[in-house]
Amino acid sequence: MKKFIVVLFIFVTIQLNAQEKIALGIKLGQNFTSVNNVNVDRNAASYHIGATAQIGIGGLFSIVPEVILSQTKLETNPALWEIIKETKPETFHLNYLSIPIMAQFKPFKTFLIQAGPQYSILLDQKKDGLENARVAFKSGEFALVGGAKIDLGGFFIYGRYVIGMNHINSAKVSFDDFKDQSNWKTRQWQLGVGLNLFKF
Repeated sequence: MKKFIVVLFIFVTIQLNAQEKIALGIKLGQNFTSVNNVNVDRNAASYHIGATAQIGIGGLFSIVPEVILSQTKLETNPALWEIIKETKPETFHLNYLSIPIMAQFKPFKTFLIQAGPQYSILLDQKKDGLENARVAFKSGEFALVGGAKIDLGGFFIYGRYVIGMNHINSAKVSFDDFKDQSNWKTRQWQLGVGLNLFKF
C-alpha cells in the first residue's frame, strides 16, 4: 500500500510539473460565413474579437475556454431584375456573444490542434443597418468548432472552421427574399491573430 501511495505521489508530481501555465490572451480576426441557402451570398466577410484562456491538464493537453464578440454577415444574392435596376442587395448583420470550450492537443512545440463545442447568444440583429430584423433570427446557435493554432511565444495565429448545428432563422417571420429558411445552417471560416498577455 505504501509503495502504491509513493508511486501515485510521484505520478501526480510529474503531471503537475508537466502542466503548462495558465495563460490569458486576446484575439481578433476575420469571419467568412455562408449558409446552405441559394439566396444568400457565400463567404460574406465580417469580424470577431475576444479573450482566450488556456488551462493545462498535462504536457500535451489543455482546455481552452473563450469569450468572443462575433458578427455574422448575410447578404442576399440579387435577382436579375434587381441587377438591372441597380438595387442594392439586402444585408443582415447578426452580432453574437460566442462561448467556445475546446480541447487542445499539442503534437509539436508550436503547433496545436483544437476542437470542441460552441454556443452563441444573439445580442443584436440589423437589416441594412436598421433595427427591423428583430424576430428574423433565433436567439442562440449551437456549433462545433475545429481548427489549429501556431503559437509563436508572444503572439499566435489561428484558423478555425465552425459548423452550425441548428437553424438560425426564426419560425416567426419569413422574408420574401429568403425563400428556403428551413435550411439555414451556418458554415464559417475564422482566421486571426492573438496576443498572449499573462501566464501563471
